[in-house]
Amino acid sequence: MTMYCTRKWSILVLAATLAVAGSSVAAAEQRPEVQRHFQSGAYEQAVAAARDGDPASTFLAAQSLIKLDRNEQAVGELTRLRSSENAAWRLVGESGEALIANDAGRAADLARRAIEADGGNPFAQYQLGLSAAKANDWGTAVAGLTRAVELKPDFAYGHYYAALAYQRQRQLSKTAEHFDAFLRLAPDAPERSAVLAILRTIK
Repeated sequence: MTMYCTRKWSILVLAATLAVAGSSVAAAEQRPEVQRHFQSGAYEQAVAAARDGDPASTFLAAQSLIKLDRNEQAVGELTRLRSSENAAWRLVGESGEALIANDAGRAADLARRAIEADGGNPFAQYQLGLSAAKANDWGTAVAGLTRAVELKPDFAYGHYYAALAYQRQRQLSKTAEHFDAFLRLAPDAPERSAVLAILRTIK
């Protein structure tokens, strides 16, 4: 009887551990080359590398297509996210579509729901930050983007948009901190020259 109870308890602990680790397992499945291409401005390569990939890679493919002003194709990638088995990713995809349609308020609401479904998803936090910034809600933008890079410190564009949001709030030390992180993580990013110019004016 004691052995049975011990075994049952071990199974319950394992199940709980896997549930908590779910978002980090999903993050580990992300194709690193997609983020690398995206952060160096190689957007076509990012899209190609993400094909038939995990949700995080699909999300970055959509962001790459937005950078290329190919919003219709970006919506196609986001629609793929909406068919995900993961509720948070479905909501991130829907939020992304709303943001492309310039419905920033709805995009932010959907991103908040994605965070409620999985607060450990850095791209849900990032999506909230982008949506709030579009709505000129800089406090929410700062909170979402700061949390995004806490969860995923190597995501350069989380730092980039966090810096811009902090700049809007005139928190210049935080602006410089995140721009420095952006330059360190994405030395070949297309925004490099503009970021260096901003840093010269605030340091």
